[in-house]
Amino acid sequence: MVLKDVRAKVEQTWTTTKKLLAMMSVWGLIFSLVTIARLGAAFTYDDTLVHSGAAFDKAAGRVQLLRSPEYWKIVNNAYDLETPKILPYGLACALRAFGFRILILAERGGTGGDALKKEWRRLAPRGFVYVSDPEDLHLHLQDGRYVLFFGNGDRELLEAKKAGVYAVRVKRDKKAVSTGEYNPGQMGEFVLPLSEF
Repeated sequence: MVLKDVRAKVEQTWTTTKKLLAMMSVWGLIFSLVTIARLGAAFTYDDTLVHSGAAFDKAAGRVQLLRSPEYWKIVNNAYDLETPKILPYGLACALRAFGFRILILAERGGTGGDALKKEWRRLAPRGFVYVSDPEDLHLHLQDGRYVLFFGNGDRELLEAKKAGVYAVRVKRDKKAVSTGEYNPGQMGEFVLPLSEF
């Protein structure tokens, strides 16, 4: 009786070990292929990767001239008030774990933004870029082998399509700071469900 229990436990452990090794092998294969091909995924920052409304509110309350260098300095240093969006941030981490290079595109002025870049260095070691002109978004996507783009506005998705990158729409929440056109599903793109949280 004891021998049967031991044998059953050993077989169960061996089966679990084989399954774990098989999953690790699949992960290793995917990681190797993605890394060798140097594939990447890009995310816009505000209202896609994080809820940044509180940082913008802080800057608006302290500076009279919006979008000035002083304004951007306050916004870029108020990252402690920003919270990651659960699903897009989780996807970015998962893609990073599978070997994808992550590019974060912040559509804001870069004044005083070194601390914000440093905050995101683990997810995007060399891929946090300030894009002051939204029409130049596609230029950053053409630089690498990006296969996925996550954004929230219509213009952002058009810029990704212009660069030949598959675009996924992230939903905006009610307190979004992005002001551009927002028509989920109108362009035939995949809309990430539950991505507004």
